[in-house]
Order: sequence, then C-alpha cells, then structure tokens
Amino acid sequence: MCAFRKLTYIVSLCFSQMIWAGAQSEKPNVVIVLGDDISSNTIGCYGSLNPNTTPNIDRLATEGVQFTNMFVAQATCAPTRAELYTGLRPFHNGTYMNHRPAKTGTKSMTHHLGELGYRVGLAGKVHVRPKSVYDFEYLSGFQKNCNHFGPAKDNWDQVEQFMTRDQEQPFCLVLASTHAHAPWDAGDSSHWKLDDVVLPPALVDTPETRSYFREYLAEVREFDRQVGDTRAMLQKHGLDKNTVLIVLDENGIGMPGGKWTNYDWGVRSACVMKLPSTYNKPMKTSVIAQYCDVLPTLIELAGGEVPEGLDGKSLVKVLRGEAETHREYAYFVNNAETPNTPFSSRAITDGRYKLIWTLTPENPFVSLTINGFQFGFKDRMEDRHVRKMFQSWQREEENNAHAEEMIRRFETRPEFQLFDLDADPGEMKNLANNREYASICESLLIQLKRIMEEQDDLGSDCYGKGRKQAKK
Repeated sequence: MCAFRKLTYIVSLCFSQMIWAGAQSEKPNVVIVLGDDISSNTIGCYGSLNPNTTPNIDRLATEGVQFTNMFVAQATCAPTRAELYTGLRPFHNGTYMNHRPAKTGTKSMTHHLGELGYRVGLAGKVHVRPKSVYDFEYLSGFQKNCNHFGPAKDNWDQVEQFMTRDQEQPFCLVLASTHAHAPWDAGDSSHWKLDDVVLPPALVDTPETRSYFREYLAEVREFDRQVGDTRAMLQKHGLDKNTVLIVLDENGIGMPGGKWTNYDWGVRSACVMKLPSTYNKPMKTSVIAQYCDVLPTLIELAGGEVPEGLDGKSLVKVLRGEAETHREYAYFVNNAETPNTPFSSRAITDGRYKLIWTLTPENPFVSLTINGFQFGFKDRMEDRHVRKMFQSWQREEENNAHAEEMIRRFETRPEFQLFDLDADPGEMKNLANNREYASICESLLIQLKRIMEEQDDLGSDCYGKGRKQAKK
C-alpha cells in the first residue's frame, strides 16, 4: 500500500472511531421487539415465499443491520428467552427444558443494565422465572397469555409512560409479543388467497394445514404491525435518534418440524438491529451469532465492561463493520421430557453444514401439543390448532407419500443427520450415511462434543439431573 493510501486509510479509520466514540458518550436507549414462534423464512426480507407479511421489518432491515445467521440455542419459548436475557446458554442458565426456572443467583439484563443506570421493563409475555433473576418492571397493556384465543387490542399507555418518564435516565424495554403463537386467530388473513398460499416443504398440504398456515401469516403480520407501532412511538417522542431497536422472532413456528426441534425452521432466527443514526451503517451480515450474544452487545453499547463468565460475545465490532466473523459454530439443544419417552438431541452448524445428533434414537419424538394424544396425554386445550393439523396429516398418510414421510420425519429420528444448508435449506436430504461427507460428520461431532463439555451438557443424562433438581 502506498504511503498516501495508507495515511488516508488511517485518517478514515480514526475519524470513524471518533464518530463511534462520540455516539457512545450518551447511553442509548434499547427496545427489543420479540416475536413468539415465528420462523424467519416467513419474514419478507428473510425470503418469505408469501408476500405482504412484514412491510415494517423489511423497511427496518434496509436501514439497519440484518443478521442472516442468528440462532437460538434451544427452539422452545422459555429457554430462548432465558438465553436472550442472561447471555448464557441453556445448561449454564438452568433453563434447558421449557418452563424450567433459571438457576438461583443468575444475573439477567435487569441486573447488568440496571447497574449501568438503566430502568429495565417488559410488556407482554414473560415465561421466565424466578423474579429474583428476571426482575423486570412489568408494564401492562399487551397480551400476556400466549395460548389465549382472541387477544385483546394493544394498549400503549404504560409503555409510553415508561419511555418518557425520565429523559435523564436511559431505558431498556422488551416488548414481548404473543404473535404468532398458536392459536392462530389474530390479524387479517385476507392478504392471501387460500389457494395461493405457498407451504414450506416440512408441511403436508391438507385443507387444515393450508387454513392454519394462512392464519399464522396473519399473526406474523400482526407482529410486524407492532414493530411499526413501536417505531412510531419512538419517533413521536424524538427517541428514535438515540435508541437501539432490535427485532427478533424468537424460536421457530409452532408446527411440526419447527419449534421443539433442532431443524433450521426452529433454531434460525430473524434479527434486525437499527442503531442510532450517528453510527449506524445499513448492512447485511452472515456472521454466526446466537441469542446469548445480544446482552453483551448491549452492555458494551451502554459503555459497560462485559463481565467474564457469559457465553455470549459482543457483536459491537460486527456492527461497526470491523469484523467479518464472530463465531465458528452455533450449538443447539433439544430436550423434550414427556411421559415414558424422554427425547434428547444436540446439533451444531458451521453455517454451511448442520449435524444433528439424536441421543435417544430408540425413543419416538413426542410433543404433548401435537402427537401426545397417541401416547395417552390429555391436552387441556381441546381445540388446539396444531394437533388438528397433525391429525389431518394422519388421515392422508395411507395415500399420500409426502404425508407418510413428514410424519416419520417428525416422530422418528436417526442417530445422525447431516444437512447441506446451502443446497438443502429445508433439511430434507440426510447426508450422514454418504461416505463423501464422513469427514465433515466426524469433524462437526468432535466440535459438538467439545462444546457440550464446555457447557456442562450431560446429554440425555440431563433428565435425571432435571428430576433431582426439580424435587429440591
């Protein structure tokens, strides 16, 4: 590099650092708009095959940073939220099964950001405990029960008061939506003609599936509407100029092959971050990141020092445009403790290949809300949409090869599955028994076992540990 070009580069870099440092002199507000059971590939800017789902998120993605390889460690509601709020993966924060509390003494964003002078609030769905770990200031006005039929209209009064009550104190707010958690009965489905709806490959095309998927799309659009309303509220009070706005879709869709699995349809998440305009550079990044990385990022953006012991790593260098890599691998957990049929699997991806290791291949996969009725489970919700969808597949099974294949894919898993995510994003072709990919399987399995050891992950033995801890 010639002397003049080198000098120009150094001056440019120093200038950008000065701009960044200046932007950090005032602690930014933080707003996280969190979806519920939404798969990223039903969001427009993430390649939705159905139009009109997310005009507000799509617009935000052109103005902010869009992550294309953001993942949750466990595609279930409570573990996803625990990872996001604590910066710790499931076995380190304690929530490695749904509805399980975090370990006593664990710190969450309420503590880390609270120590930096923030007030930290949450509106909508909670689904984490205990209060000592997740000491949010709870704000009313948004649907809290995700299983509720006919959710009430949003009331923004307390959220608006929280945002504006003290202009000298920065705030962090989580707006935790219940869209698009089943039942799918909110929003306007008239944006899509039933016959025109494009179904993903993991679903079986029955009248029930088509109808519920269209209603699901309407709920995705309702979540998008909340994203737009959030931006309007920030702009109304001039808060958008110094607010980090993050949109996340939580874990994947609550249909077979999505939530409750380690398939991409469950663990891959949308993530769009809009930073204050003084240092925001719109871009799309393919770095591998996980939900545990969000909290350390916020701590650094707030001017704090990221504490040791978190599983998450700050994404600030990525946001600055100073780093093109972040993680080498993403790691996934699936534990489905059901009566008499515990099911456990782990997975890893390097961004191109995904290895899923089923630790209990001898047991069927049982989701109490989908196929639990086959194993004597009595569902407290008699009109559960996803169960009715699955039953419609069973009626087609004898005469529909795809129905037979998708039911088998859902209920029985081989010990190893390897997928080329570039060539097969729907993960329909298992390459694990192909000799050409043996070295890839071996390499990923070695790394997966290493991460499991680092994470104190006991594999299928975690069930015994879970039962012992639950009795205390």
